[in-house]
Amino acid sequence: MSEPTSAVWYESDPPRLVQERDAMQARFQQFRLRRSGRTLYWDGHLTSNSGETYRIVIRYPDNFPDLPPKVFPIEPDILTLHNEATRELKHQFSDGSLCLFHPHDRFFERRSTAVTVIAAAATWFAAYEYWLYSEKTIWPGREAD
Repeated sequence: MSEPTSAVWYESDPPRLVQERDAMQARFQQFRLRRSGRTLYWDGHLTSNSGETYRIVIRYPDNFPDLPPKVFPIEPDILTLHNEATRELKHQFSDGSLCLFHPHDRFFERRSTAVTVIAAAATWFAAYEYWLYSEKTIWPGREAD
């Protein structure tokens, strides 16, 4: 006999899912809510101030809203190698998701939505483009190297 699976966040808190959908529909209509198995995610394009377009996926963790959704760049391929020899990433986690929240400048609160996460991703892409422009020498902002 198999163990019963616990409800995922959107099953145990349907009003929160409505809040997420409404917030995204109001601000980022170019994103579509999708589901893979029990995982919900937004898929869409974000255009930077310089005109670059990035396809990203915002994936909700099982324990949302205790943890923020993760943002994964899909196109173009983004890899912020900090150290070529060790393959250490700069402002990206080993799974490829973007490092968006740092306790000294910004953090994710339970009342935050995917809209908050996309706004943080837009800031990340602005810093990323500056880093490329500086020939990978300067990452601007509080978390500068």
